[in-house]
Amino acid sequence: MLTSSALARLKLPATAPTGQERHPRSDHPLLRQIRSVGWQTDANGLGSWMRLHPSNGDPACDSIHLAVTDWGALHHDAWNLPSHFTAGQIALLLAEYTSLLRTPTGSPGTCGVQLMRDLRPAPHRHTTTGALVATGVRGALAQVVHPAPCEAPPGHQLAAHRQEKDVNADADIHWWRPPTQDEAVRDHVVCLAVNLHHLAGSNSIRVSNGPAEHVIRPAFDHKTPGSWFVDLSTMPHHPQLPAPFAGTGPAWYTTPALAYAGVRNAAPQPTEGWLRRAPAVPYLDPFYASIRKARIAVLETLGITGDMDARDLHQALDALPHADPGRRALLHAIHATAQDAFAVLAQPPTQPDQMTAGTWPTPNDPTWRPDLLAAVHANARANLHRKLGLTARDGYFPLAIAADHILYATHTPHLTEITDQPNCGFTIGIAAGHVRPVTVRPMAWFEERCAEGVNAAQILHDTCPAW
Repeated sequence: MLTSSALARLKLPATAPTGQERHPRSDHPLLRQIRSVGWQTDANGLGSWMRLHPSNGDPACDSIHLAVTDWGALHHDAWNLPSHFTAGQIALLLAEYTSLLRTPTGSPGTCGVQLMRDLRPAPHRHTTTGALVATGVRGALAQVVHPAPCEAPPGHQLAAHRQEKDVNADADIHWWRPPTQDEAVRDHVVCLAVNLHHLAGSNSIRVSNGPAEHVIRPAFDHKTPGSWFVDLSTMPHHPQLPAPFAGTGPAWYTTPALAYAGVRNAAPQPTEGWLRRAPAVPYLDPFYASIRKARIAVLETLGITGDMDARDLHQALDALPHADPGRRALLHAIHATAQDAFAVLAQPPTQPDQMTAGTWPTPNDPTWRPDLLAAVHANARANLHRKLGLTARDGYFPLAIAADHILYATHTPHLTEITDQPNCGFTIGIAAGHVRPVTVRPMAWFEERCAEGVNAAQILHDTCPAW
């Protein structure tokens, strides 16, 4: 880790190179110096996080990782480190992150994808000698695969000239409605949040290490990863609940979405599919377990445990904003590692050769899998919708939802009014998928937001501090 004083001591520029200066083959003075001593950068070139390796060595085996703080390596939005921390305190915090998860070599999201790869490593041969360095494990993502046209993110060459109906429809729930007459006389609107919403949705997702095959009128199989073209918009649902599926009319959905349709007693008949029929495994399960273990370890140092009753947990969560800033920063980093990693699965390429292209090709990375991101979103949405339906049996319907934040009308300012009901699908706790109280607002405040035509849950999602 190079801080401001280190940059000055080493006579390095105070700002990061930009554009083509970053390219590993550019004529930037830093790169000339590195090459003069027999070293080079990896394909990402110069940047806030750099990997240097001997010119005749293997980047995966013989490398030095540099984090340049003045160039944004530990950007506050990503790492949320206390501004008053000294270099020594930051180093200790990163060392603890390393002991819990892995050595940081980028943003928390980047570290999350690398952690997925660490836990299911692919076979690897030394790039210079050809010797087998690692044999890999079953289920590793070992080959670069193109997304199906419906799975390709915007900017990808397969997304060019694509019609809107040909875009995968799986997405989080963003929805709101005005209160009913019965709800409007309740005094409070409570906001709850699902812990690690997407991580909870990643558990047991089956992933295949192979290309997608186009199939006409496939028979649905919940064990086959892929995307299916089917109309799920006609499935009935209560008017005070959001639709179980995001699409309107025939649309593309991943396997978890169709599996949830089956749970709701539907028999979807896809007209076509992009299916991955190679052997599939629950690729993300080790990642889920690793994040869970690290998170519980940090929460326990903050005095928050899984066996606390609801009252004690409320008090502990209320005190969390005043807890040790280093502990809170570490907890934030673990959460960001879990949640942001899924977005990285479909992010645009970072290589200087491809950044300025009008449309870009599939990145040369086996773990670049937008289909996996869509499946996680579909499963997280299905899990949440199922819990909303259970809770509605007790007469509590959501007023607004923004991904993992949900608003309910209540008589009391306590979340337990809902969670203590016999059919409630939500459990207050610290595990992924459990919920925590976020804040309480007057019903009048919610009605004002409705009059403005905005999603009140999105406002609280954006403004209330995360833990």
